[in-house]
This record gives sequence, C-alpha cells and structure tokens, in this order.
Amino acid sequence: MTVLLEYLDGEEILKHWDASIICLSLITGWTGVYASLTITDHLKFCTDRFWYVVFIILAGLALGVDTIWCLHFVGMQARYLDGGVTSGARGAMTVKFEITFTLISGFAAWLISSVALHILSGRKAEDRLKIDRQMEVRRALAAALWALGVVVMHFMGMLSQSGNFDTEYNSWIVLGTCLFAALFAVFAATIFTPALSPQTTLTRVIAAAFISAGGNGFHYVGMVAATNRVNFGKDVLFVPDSESFKIPCLFIAVIALWNNYILSSVCNHYGEAFRGRIKRDEWELAVKDKVQAGLKLVNELPCPLFLVSAADFLSMPEQELRTLHEGLRPTGKLLTLDTMDEVMELKKTSCLLFFSYEWLSWLNVGPNKIQLLAMKKAAENVAKKLQVPTSRIHMWIDILSIPQKHVGMKAMAVDSLYAFAHCADIMVIVAPDSWHANTGAKADALSHSARVWTRVEQLAHCSQHGVASMFIQTAETFCLLPDDWMETVCTVLDGNMTCCRNKHPNGCRCDKQTLVLPLLALYYNVYKQSLSGDPSAAAKYTWELIQKKGKDQMFPPTIDIARDAGITEVYELFGDTINRIEKIVVGETTDFVVPISFIEPVRSINCQL
Repeated sequence: MTVLLEYLDGEEILKHWDASIICLSLITGWTGVYASLTITDHLKFCTDRFWYVVFIILAGLALGVDTIWCLHFVGMQARYLDGGVTSGARGAMTVKFEITFTLISGFAAWLISSVALHILSGRKAEDRLKIDRQMEVRRALAAALWALGVVVMHFMGMLSQSGNFDTEYNSWIVLGTCLFAALFAVFAATIFTPALSPQTTLTRVIAAAFISAGGNGFHYVGMVAATNRVNFGKDVLFVPDSESFKIPCLFIAVIALWNNYILSSVCNHYGEAFRGRIKRDEWELAVKDKVQAGLKLVNELPCPLFLVSAADFLSMPEQELRTLHEGLRPTGKLLTLDTMDEVMELKKTSCLLFFSYEWLSWLNVGPNKIQLLAMKKAAENVAKKLQVPTSRIHMWIDILSIPQKHVGMKAMAVDSLYAFAHCADIMVIVAPDSWHANTGAKADALSHSARVWTRVEQLAHCSQHGVASMFIQTAETFCLLPDDWMETVCTVLDGNMTCCRNKHPNGCRCDKQTLVLPLLALYYNVYKQSLSGDPSAAAKYTWELIQKKGKDQMFPPTIDIARDAGITEVYELFGDTINRIEKIVVGETTDFVVPISFIEPVRSINCQL
C-alpha cells in the first residue's frame, strides 16, 4: 500500500522501468504486426468487395488494437512511480486508467489503422502491385495519417492515467516524439504498401520485428516526456464522472496474442481459398491467352503470303527456281498478299495449292530434280481435276514463298506455315522415291510422313478441309491419301526434327515447342465444334483422330529434349492445358475471336485414280 503521507505535495516522483514488461510489449507488437501483414497480404489480389472490407477491418484491428493500442498499454505498465525526488519517500503510486478515454483511444487506433490500410490497398486489384506516382501519394497519405494517429492515441493514453499525481510534459521531447512518429509511420507505410510488402514468412517476421521495435521506441520516448508530481487531492479524471481501473498488462498481452493468432488463422483460411480461386482464374486467363495467340497465328498473317501462279511455275527453268525468293521477286512473278482479307478475295477466283515435301540435302535448298519434276506433274494434275487453267492456280512452295536472306522475315514466314497450310484449298504431298544427298537414306512417302514440319502442315490442312483435298504425288501417280495416312501423321510431335537429330547444341530450344500455340488453337476449334452438335466434316474427322490416338499422344504434357552434352531434360509442353481448354469451352461465357473459315470456296474434287 502506498503511504502518501511520506511524500511532499507537489514534489516530482521518480520513474522506474521493468525490463520484463518492456520485452512483453515488444512481443505483443511483433505478433500484432505479423498478423496484420499476413492479413493484408490477402488484399493484394482480393476483388470481392465484401471480403476486401472484412480483411481491411481485421487487419486494422490487428494493427491498431492488437499492436499499437495493446503495445501502448502493456508498455505503460513497464513504468512505475516510486520515490519522492525531494523527500526521499518510498512507496509505489497506484496508476489507474480512465475507461472512457482508454476505450476511445483503442477505437481511434482501430479506425485510423483501417483507413490507412485502405488508402494503401484501395486501388483496383490489377493496379495494387504497380509502383507508380499514385502508389507514392497513397504511401505518403497513409504515413501522415498513421503518424497523427499514433501521436494522438499515445497522448490520449497518457491523459487517461489517473492517480494521486499531476503530469507535466516537456515540449521539446514531445516534438521529438512527433518526429520519431513520422519516421516510424513512413517505414510502416512502406512495409504495408502492397507493391513493397514482404512476400515470405521470414521477411514478414523480420519486418514485423522492426516495426514493433520502432513502435516501442516511439512509445518509450513519449513516456520520457512526462514528469509526474504528487497531488494529495482526489484522483483527477480527464473526463468528468468517468470511471478508472487498473489494466493488468499480462492479461492484455495474452488477449492480444490469442487474438492475433485467431485473426491470422481465420484470414489465412479464407485468404488461401481466394488465392486458389485467383490462381485458377490466372491459369484460365493464361490458357485463353495461349489459345488467342494460337488463333491469331491461324487467322492473321504474321508474314505476307507470297504465291506464284502454276502457269509461271510450269514454265520456269530450274536455274530461275534456284534463285529462290529473292531472285524471283524482281521478275514480278510473286503475288504478295498482306492480309487475310486479300487471301479470301483471291480464293474467290483462284485455287491455292500448297506443296508439302522434305528437303533432301544439307547444302542445297529446295526440291531436288526428281521432286521438282513431281511438283510440275502435280500442278498439271490439280488443274485437270479442277478443270481450270493453270493461271487460276496459285502455289505456295517454300523456297519461293519464304524469304531466304532476311532472317526476321524468314522466321516470321516459318511461323506462318500453319496458317498458310490451313488456308490452302489443295495440299499435295510430294513424295517420289529419291535419296538424301548427304546420308544416302531413301526418301519416299514413308520418310515424308515421319517429319514434324510436314506433319503439322498436313494436320493444319486436314482440320480445316478434311482429307478430300489432300493428295500424294509420286514419280508415277497422283492420288488421294491412303485411308490410314492421317492416323500416322496426326501425332505430330512423334515426328523427326533436325534440331532433335543434332541434340539441340548450345542449349537451344526444341522447334517442337514452337508448335504448342497453333496446336492449342486447333484443339480449341475442333473441341468447340464437337460440342456444338453440328461440326464440320473436317472437324468431325479430326476429333475422331484425337479420340482414337489419345489426347496425350497428340498433345503430350511433357517433352524429353536430348542435349549434346549427353543429358536429357524434361520440359513441360502442353501440361494440363488441354483439360483446361475443355473446361473453358464448356463454361465459356465470353466469346473468343471467331476463327475465319477457309472452307469456302473449296471445290468438290472427284478423283478416281
């Protein structure tokens, strides 16, 4: 019990500090900040208005009440008044807290913290992680509000103290406290800014420790500003007729710690559910982007389409053919189509013929003499079957239709192979018996069907037109594809590629990886038509191929890439994208770009050879 008679009225009372309670206030602040950081981490991607408000309120509670307010009132117990400076009296002064002002200070801390967090996270979800001028303005406003809030809350708590003493304040220390609060608020606002906040548990723990240390530092500097003098009169209450009570610091700390645990656990539970939904949305968006990119490769021309008329091709000497695209360009024999609209306009009066063949030399580009002769026979045979002059047939052949010298144009033209094959009216597979000039290996229809590039050309054409417009030209015959031909070539990625034979030197990527986007677009189109109940004959045929061969066979989830260093690496190819496309198509609420149909004006060809 305090023996007040030993003190002199008006004398200064000595202040003492309890290190164990100071540590308790540090721990209280640490856990509160960590809980708030954990909750606000879910705000980065929250798009639901209701849950946004819930997270803001709970994060404000964790930061304003469980951190700032509880830290303050636990820390207040670390200081105890015992001893008269003048009289040398001993006996601890009883310090109580006025309930009205205490509760108002707690509510103020909660409200100010919630508003400050809303200022930091109140942007659109897609803009919250942006580092820009608006972020800086929001951080400055939040810091100013927090600085004002903690100063007001701190001195409201000091004013709520009651006992047999009066309190005086050193204005210079109060000013220093305010400056400390400003620095602390800027640091806290930076940590709680969504674009700058810590991303991992460890970094959040470290950041929480720094903020707790800063908050406690501000608190104890502010308490040093107070000087208490003995007053033998009754307890003075700041709010008349209010009640005063003692605040047990351990009780407050335990309540705060449990509240922090409950808040962070509950918000983590719901937050992870939202993150899962957001992740699924992100995956779905990524799949849609891939499909859109694939459709763009089909529906648009990344590179102009260069064609030569069959009449010019048939009269062209081999020497002129060997001048390639660049040599033919000045002669005016190349027709250039820059847009898909121009392609569609040409198709009204002409037939587009696509030659698919394999190169049989590592040194000489284009067809050899045997293949060139077969190509000219094929052009004549197509003209006969269509009963049109060769001037109304325009051909795509790689060495004339793909720029060979300009690296960028060449790459774009190669990327456009799928689109060119897709929009051609007729595809002729040129596969006369021949031999590879360097390896001596036999080349024929079988070796042609084993190449990835020729496979993807044929599958692209088949998915749009079916097999009725696909022919094989050998040295002697011109006929429709064998019945089982597409069953072999539809598994495009089982085919051979030069990059795979060379084992991808210097870590280069496999060319098979470049085919993912157009093949995704193919699957999207075919699957969507199959669900429509009224698919085209080509889509129905392609869907039957997919069902027969299996999705994982035609669209493998992963790919093994052999390296020249003697190792084999596994890369994701299609992953689970095919399954996701199916879910998107089934539950689709917004339309993708409608693919251009190249079926018209494909002519009916009756071939009885």
